[in-house]
Amino acid sequence: MPVKTSGRVRTGTGIVILAALLATLPLPGAAPAAAETPVTGIRTPTAAPDRPAPPRRIALGDTEVQFTWPAIAGASGYRIRLTSGGQVLRVQDWSATNVFIDGLTPETTYDFSVAAVNSSGTGAYSAPVRFTTPFDFVERQFGLDRFATAARVSSRAYQAQGAASAFITDGTTFPDALSAAAAAGRAGAPVLLTRPTSLREPTRQELTRLGADRAFIAGGDGAVNGDVQRRIAEITTGGVIRLAGPDRYATAAAVSTLWGSAATVYLASGLDFPDALAGAAAAGSKDSPVLLTRGDSLPDETASALARLRPAKIVVLGGTGVISDAVVESAVAATGVSTATQRLGGINRYMTAIAVSKATFPTAGVPAVYIASGLSFPDALAGAAAAGHRGGPVLLTGQSALPTAVLDEIRRLKPQRVILLGGPAVISDTAIAQLLPLGP
Repeated sequence: MPVKTSGRVRTGTGIVILAALLATLPLPGAAPAAAETPVTGIRTPTAAPDRPAPPRRIALGDTEVQFTWPAIAGASGYRIRLTSGGQVLRVQDWSATNVFIDGLTPETTYDFSVAAVNSSGTGAYSAPVRFTTPFDFVERQFGLDRFATAARVSSRAYQAQGAASAFITDGTTFPDALSAAAAAGRAGAPVLLTRPTSLREPTRQELTRLGADRAFIAGGDGAVNGDVQRRIAEITTGGVIRLAGPDRYATAAAVSTLWGSAATVYLASGLDFPDALAGAAAAGSKDSPVLLTRGDSLPDETASALARLRPAKIVVLGGTGVISDAVVESAVAATGVSTATQRLGGINRYMTAIAVSKATFPTAGVPAVYIASGLSFPDALAGAAAAGHRGGPVLLTGQSALPTAVLDEIRRLKPQRVILLGGPAVISDTAIAQLLPLGP
């Protein structure tokens, strides 16, 4: 159930019950066709039902609206109609007396009306109710769990156009998703999450909605098993490609094979997630892979990937306490070419994310800033890919309030929109109050 909004801030589960801009499809719970063969012994109405009163709007966001209307005596169902600019976008049979419509376009005017249906026909449509979707500067994207949140982030980033491909990774741990997020951002594809032994329903639904021709699985059979791979293959038309190695470092190297070469490579710790999440968004926006390393030694698989990619620059994510100078020297030597380095770090994970943002987006006017928890990884995994696709940074925060430095960075960036990843238990509503004054 969506939450009524003020027109500037929208929250809600974002479960798509009716996508207004898609072609008409029957939905579960839809009413029978308007004309039915009468059942013997049952009295058939002799006239179509009365015209309903205008429906009442009970919630409105930038991409969704909810309406309700009184039940009509003698009606077996209803027919809803959505139009915009004189064009009919949707006519749909419906069984209930309320509907939640998602998939609308912000700052767009629509008309909604409803008619009652019985076996004698369809009655007259109600007077249309006109509404205009607002533009929300602050948006919260979340679902009932990490899998639904990732699906929600995907549906918002690829709302109308779908995606040619999608990356699937284990949602119970972070390493494989770190490199996958950069590759997904580069490819204009979402990262969706699954359990190792079961394809979660929100993931299946979003993969179907996207119409993806191909799926990439990041991780071995222990991360996403063969049964899940087969279920994914049934949804996609172009099959499934698995990018995997015996450990997280080898899997990141396998994901990097999607690049023949790379001018820049981002190097992140494979032992923790915050620095790599911010770096993955930057890497995706700059067409660069993310490779993983230990803090005190460069894995052989990472060295081999660097030798193949031959980058002119390595961006090191985190301070020397995260990745030592000796590891950086080994990485440069592994490339076999003249390679410059840039270390982006701060006194903590929040400041490192800001350093990455400043280096990647030096001028104001980014499309979006994604804000993720710096204390837990699930909600941010999909957000890093979406940020890379949209050309904006991922910034990190604690649960209770946004750090002053994060607010200062948002002021500098002047984004069109700020997106909070996760519900209030992950990032409190205090963040919304802090962000609203920064909007246009």
